[in-house]
Amino acid sequence: MRSLKHFCSLLAVAVIASVTVGQPTQAADEAANLIKYRQTTMKAIGAHMGAMAAVAKGEVSFTDEVAGHAHAINALSKNLLRLFPKDSGKEAGETRALPAIWEKWSDFEAAVQKLSDESAKMAQVAEGGDVAAIGQQLGAVGKNGCGGCHETFRAKQD
Repeated sequence: MRSLKHFCSLLAVAVIASVTVGQPTQAADEAANLIKYRQTTMKAIGAHMGAMAAVAKGEVSFTDEVAGHAHAINALSKNLLRLFPKDSGKEAGETRALPAIWEKWSDFEAAVQKLSDESAKMAQVAEGGDVAAIGQQLGAVGKNGCGGCHETFRAKQD
C-alpha cells in the first residue's frame, strides 16, 4: 500500500512538472520591458540599414543580401505599432519616444506605414542588383521611412 501511495505521489509530481515545464510562462509586457524590446527592435532596423548602406556605398559587394535586409525591416515594421502602447513613454522608463506618438496616433500610424512601404520597395529594387538604384531607394527608406518617424516622434539624442 505504501508503494502505491509513493507511486501516486511521484506520478502527481511528474504530471505537475510536465504541465508547468511544458507551458511557456506568460510574458510580462510591462511598459519598461516593452521600451527595452522596442529599442532592441529599432537597433535591429538600424543594423539592417547600415548593412544596406555599406553595399550602396560600395564598401562591400553583397548586393544579393540587400533584399534580405529590406525584407527584415519590412517584417519588423509590420509590428511596430504594438510596441508603442499607451503609457510607454518617458513616464515608463528611459526612451526617446515623444508624447506626439500618442497625441497624433494616426500620423504615427501613417509614418510607420511609410517605412513598411519603402522597405518593400527596397526589397524589389534589390532584386535587380543595381547599386545606384539600391542607393537611391535606400535614401527613400531613410528619409521617408525612418526619418518620417524620427523627425516628429523621437527626441534628439542628448
